[in-house]
Amino acid sequence: MSKTTLFQKIHAELDKLNDRIDTKIIKGLQYEKEARRHKELLATLQYLREDVPTPAQEPRRRPHTGRSPVRNSLKRGVMARLFTGQLLFR
Repeated sequence: MSKTTLFQKIHAELDKLNDRIDTKIIKGLQYEKEARRHKELLATLQYLREDVPTPAQEPRRRPHTGRSPVRNSLKRGVMARLFTGQLLFR
């Protein structure tokens, strides 16, 4: 079974399950079994979506490591910046 067919079948079952849950809510009946099945189907869909790579995924940002160049220049002190020609306002 292809993933597309599986997606369609799971969505169809979710629609039926939602209707069943709605009618039970209206009648004031318990719907624990249906809610559990609904949660399982949603988890299955999420698992299948994570398994399929999307063609246009955004690149992940690298975590910020190290200090910024401004902070490194400030670390050396005012006198060092003045005498090395690295003024803040150029």
